[in-house]
Amino acid sequence: MKTVDIYQVDAFTDVVFGGNPAGVVPDATGLSEETMQKVAREMALSETAFIIDTRGKGPADFDVRFFTPLAEVDLCGHATIGSFWLLAELGMIGEGPQGDAGEVRVHQLTKAGRLPVDISFGCEGAPSRIMMTQNLPEVVGQPSREELHELERILGAPEGCITEFERATPQVVSTGLPDLIVPVTSREALLSMRPNMAAVADFCVRRGIISVHCLTLETLDPASTIHCRDFSPSVGVPEESATGTASGATGAYLVLNRLVEVKEPVTKIICEQGHILKRPSLIHVEVASKAGEITSVRVGGSAVTVIRGSIAIGD
Repeated sequence: MKTVDIYQVDAFTDVVFGGNPAGVVPDATGLSEETMQKVAREMALSETAFIIDTRGKGPADFDVRFFTPLAEVDLCGHATIGSFWLLAELGMIGEGPQGDAGEVRVHQLTKAGRLPVDISFGCEGAPSRIMMTQNLPEVVGQPSREELHELERILGAPEGCITEFERATPQVVSTGLPDLIVPVTSREALLSMRPNMAAVADFCVRRGIISVHCLTLETLDPASTIHCRDFSPSVGVPEESATGTASGATGAYLVLNRLVEVKEPVTKIICEQGHILKRPSLIHVEVASKAGEITSVRVGGSAVTVIRGSIAIGD
């Protein structure tokens, strides 16, 4: 029986059983798309990443594909963080030529494009933080007033918590995937949401979006910037404990709508997520800008490898 090595890595946390777990196959050479989908379904995690080392053979250092239990997606933030954390732990990505602690940049080729990933190493050579660069943000849609009332209803949200947020209106923002970014009036309202997942999935499919990413400016930790919840049932993920791609889109949204103090050259944002799922996560977002124009979006954090093993994929 043929097997491949597979790992579970909890991303956006520095403790076990926190953050968002991702499956990672560090060498997916020769695996068919059908096999990748079956492995992702077997892992039953929000995403599983499949990596092929293409250094010296292609336009990027690694080809990476991401699968939910139901479908392939163009990009996944937490699985990127988990993947490159694992590659660094396994020694497949090392420090600079002098062996000094610092930051090493590689590039991943995804269906969202060729994207840089920066790996920071600590004084003992272990990874300390992974930061992924996402695409420049695009505002690709804005719901109508009627759609916002529908959204309150299907999210099981208190009436007015979305429609009466006066500082900005929800927008569909993409830094690789189109996510609907939805500010709400309070953390209490955010945590009280009990979504009708079938209705949310239908809402996402009809509008061509991956997730509904809700946020409040009221945080549990004063050091954090926002508290978030993310719903993406249309791709098989009812709620995520940490969402990297949507966090990049959210960081851009906050800067574009001036919901945070914008600092050039870099506005730093800390996102809390996952507390309601008992998997607290911290996601660091860096939005660079010049003369009011966003020039880059980076998202990252730390990770913990919690499961190491192999999975049978057939004869």
